[in-house]
Amino acid sequence: MTSNPYTFRNALTDPGVFAVNWELIPGRGAMEAQQEAVMEAAEKAGKSGLIHGVGITDNPGGNPALSAEFAAREMFAQGIEPLVHFACRDKNRNEIESMLYGLARVGVQSVLVLSGDYPSPEGFGGTARPVFDLDPVQVMDFMSRLNEGLEYEYLGKPQKLIPTDFFPGVAVSPFKALEAELMGQYGKLAKKIRAGARFAVSQVGYDARKLHELLLYLKRQGLDIPVMANIYILTFPAARVMNRGGIPGCVVTKKLLDELAAEREAPDKGKQKRIERAAKQYALARGMGCAGAHIGGHNIPIGMVEEIVQRGEELSVDWERYLDEFDYPQESGFYYFTKEEATGLNGDDESPRKDRGRFSPSYAFSRLVHLLFYEPKSPFFTLIRWFFKVIESSRLLTRTFGLFERLMKVTLFDCMDCGDCALFDTAYLCPMSQCPKSQRNGPCGGSSEGWCEVYPGEKECVWVRAYRRMMRTGTESTVAENMVPPCNWALWKTSSWGNYFLGRDHLGKALEKQNG
Repeated sequence: MTSNPYTFRNALTDPGVFAVNWELIPGRGAMEAQQEAVMEAAEKAGKSGLIHGVGITDNPGGNPALSAEFAAREMFAQGIEPLVHFACRDKNRNEIESMLYGLARVGVQSVLVLSGDYPSPEGFGGTARPVFDLDPVQVMDFMSRLNEGLEYEYLGKPQKLIPTDFFPGVAVSPFKALEAELMGQYGKLAKKIRAGARFAVSQVGYDARKLHELLLYLKRQGLDIPVMANIYILTFPAARVMNRGGIPGCVVTKKLLDELAAEREAPDKGKQKRIERAAKQYALARGMGCAGAHIGGHNIPIGMVEEIVQRGEELSVDWERYLDEFDYPQESGFYYFTKEEATGLNGDDESPRKDRGRFSPSYAFSRLVHLLFYEPKSPFFTLIRWFFKVIESSRLLTRTFGLFERLMKVTLFDCMDCGDCALFDTAYLCPMSQCPKSQRNGPCGGSSEGWCEVYPGEKECVWVRAYRRMMRTGTESTVAENMVPPCNWALWKTSSWGNYFLGRDHLGKALEKQNG
């Protein structure tokens, strides 16, 4: 084996190269057999002429594991560029900033920013408390500022840091069954890209038309970033877990599961079929226009990865021949584009949008109140602003009114009293109290059939509900347009109404800026 002259970043941004990233899972512990095997695999990858980078997972499945950031430093020294998975689940904004400084310090540039799976029950003493202080859109915005040279104030004096050179990427799942889920994914992806994402990696799925749809969507929207196809080497046990929703966001249909069950009866337990399936996925991704492949699987040796790459390159010459083998639609699944019968892929026409949900009296009432009192052009706006100035002049009035406000908001919106309200941005559904991951800019990738990843079968994803409300009023495009900043926790347990009218929360500040 000879080392590859391309770094992951250079390979992914070179139109003449199909980049290959191999996902490695450090696992729990520091000096266990798994960590030693991962480091040995990274060293071999660095000497391979076929692999451009290694992805290092960040507590996958919400399970504690060796820090991806520390593992990356060791791998970087072994001659392979690490793609550090960076989950928002366990880190507040200060920790995120500190870790990014550390990565920049040791020369790690490629970072895949994720919401992260919800914490598992396997933490010390039980389930860890989730953080989710920032979402991937907000982290993209922050990394863009770091790359420009972060500006801030210290002791009243303006400061500017030396610009970093991060190459940030994001994840997206086109493999969603419901219109509301899919449109939320694409809307959030658009915001991630506008905030600074430089590449995207798809979630695990085996429907060729869905991967093609993602590429067409980006082209239609003028969002020109490279996409890596997620190629997971699928065993029957893993497929069975994914089929029942045990790995959030990963989609394996009953049809595919049945095929894998039949294949495991072969003398090699289906090993060669798995390799061939992955090679065909590689060929399809290359043929359709992806910029690379993100290859993963449980305990996959480097020889298997190289075999998939070599075989995939051979098959990519006639990639259209294998489209029928990746026809795994979900029952009544929604596609962004209509089907082109000649190829089995997507045509140029968009599918009609039909998911408008049910009429919501609460939504109708909230919109009416907003128009009457919260719009600056409303005749009551100036009066209410004056009212809140009077309220805040007295501690007794502030406390009394605060109790009334909390009663109203808890009753109507299940409010958690964060003080920096995002109701206006999510169709008057609170993303802080009703989303376990506090996603203020769109859904995470873990929902299935419209259900929340954390409460499957019990609680609908708040962004699915929000999309359906917005569809009724023709405002669904705002999911892709309005970037909601992080919650300002200095406003915790203060009046969100007062914070808005007096220009303290994110919407109030935006209004003040707009009005000069």
